[in-house]
Amino acid sequence: MQLCCISISLLMVLSACGNRNISAEDVQKALQHQGLEVTKINLGTAEQYEGSSLQLNGVFPEAFELALPAADMANREFVFIYEYSSEEECKSANQSGGISSLRMVDLHPNIRQKKNVVVIYWSHNKENPLMINQFTKAMDEF
Repeated sequence: MQLCCISISLLMVLSACGNRNISAEDVQKALQHQGLEVTKINLGTAEQYEGSSLQLNGVFPEAFELALPAADMANREFVFIYEYSSEEECKSANQSGGISSLRMVDLHPNIRQKKNVVVIYWSHNKENPLMINQFTKAMDEF
């Protein structure tokens, strides 16, 4: 009987680990794993490029600047990570139309939603985003 309880408890712990929320730090590490330089920035630094609020359903993003190592970046590019407490809350933010209202001057959004996060890669080139392959591979890790 005791072995059965231990087995059930272990199964519950392992299930919870598989369903855990994604953090901004997890996304940052996944992007770094793809060979990108990912530098946390003050949201005010990013907002100077932007024409409206960066808030999405009451949540401000964790903001990072992206760069390719040893590359001379002509334009700054960013990734914003909106972290919600649950997958349902995240879906609600996505369905509210708030994402389509987000704007940054001269930058184009590439949006991915995974579990409890909305991640937006803001690229300078709309047709051929410089770091889209690394961004896509990083988001596929979740």
